[in-house]
Amino acid sequence: MSLTNIMNMLTGGSNAVENISASSAVQFHGDKDTIFIDVRSHGEVQMSGTIKGALVVPLNELNAHAKPDGSGKFPAANENKRIILVCASGARSGSAARQLAGMGYENAANLSGGIGAWHRAGGAMGR
Repeated sequence: MSLTNIMNMLTGGSNAVENISASSAVQFHGDKDTIFIDVRSHGEVQMSGTIKGALVVPLNELNAHAKPDGSGKFPAANENKRIILVCASGARSGSAARQLAGMGYENAANLSGGIGAWHRAGGAMGR
């Protein structure tokens, strides 16, 4: 059972998502079962960079790319990949994580503190 499922049982809803610290997220970087997704705009990513290897899918495009059957940019929901979402502060990525949880992605997590926290934790950056 995933942490999201446990949180849902405790809170009685599907709006609870895992928040992961940047230092914990850095440990998952490079793991074949972990995908990083930056939900900021392309302009924001061009200005500041993003997590090395992350997919850039702005929040307003999320539903076009997150297909639980695997036909979009994201893996299928039943592949049980860890998806760590990032934005500038954690607000948009938290919203994205809740949307994915509602679609059946059980291991979607919000990177607390956003891209700045990632950078301060020594996470690898790219464009």
